[in-house]
Amino acid sequence: MLFVRRASRFFTILLLLTVLPASSVPEETRRLASGEVLVSLASVAGGGPQEATGRGVIEAPPERVFRALADYAHWQEFMPFLEKSDLRPGKDRAVESLHVMKLPAPFGERRYRVRFTQRVETGPGGTMIWHIDWRYVPGSGNLTSHRGSWTLTAFGPGWTLAVCRLFTDPGGGVPHWMMDQANRKNLPWIFDGLRQHVRRSRYDGQ
Repeated sequence: MLFVRRASRFFTILLLLTVLPASSVPEETRRLASGEVLVSLASVAGGGPQEATGRGVIEAPPERVFRALADYAHWQEFMPFLEKSDLRPGKDRAVESLHVMKLPAPFGERRYRVRFTQRVETGPGGTMIWHIDWRYVPGSGNLTSHRGSWTLTAFGPGWTLAVCRLFTDPGGGVPHWMMDQANRKNLPWIFDGLRQHVRRSRYDGQ
């Protein structure tokens, strides 16, 4: 029944966007509401692979999505190619996690630790914004650099606009353009996995 109610809400929004004048609804909003994940790439200082950004809508309120994302020990349940993700104390109130990625050739296996931080803040107009950031712990594994973030805001009642940013330099002679292509494919997969992951009962509100 829960899935039916969510699906009904989803199609109601699509219907409203369809009947509203096209000029009153931005094209990007229509694409997001339809379930599309918008992916872009941007160059970073110093060259190397580009930073990838994915934007998509999750059929759950931001508080629930935040609870699911902050459950770092279960990231392997929705992140593509991630075989292991644990939880251990870090420095300065942060937490760390060992990640083991089983990637197709030529990337191979990558083992490394990341440090997570999280916060909730009030934006312009009283808008609540949920943040999760992570960064590679230098010298902890067999890649050159890695960082990422999630930013969550409301997208109408009971919905979340999620923005995921990823930068990875795997090293090992892997061409940068290949990493860029991989991120274009991986970000929609990440969102698809997260949309399923947030439905787990362990993320029900307390």
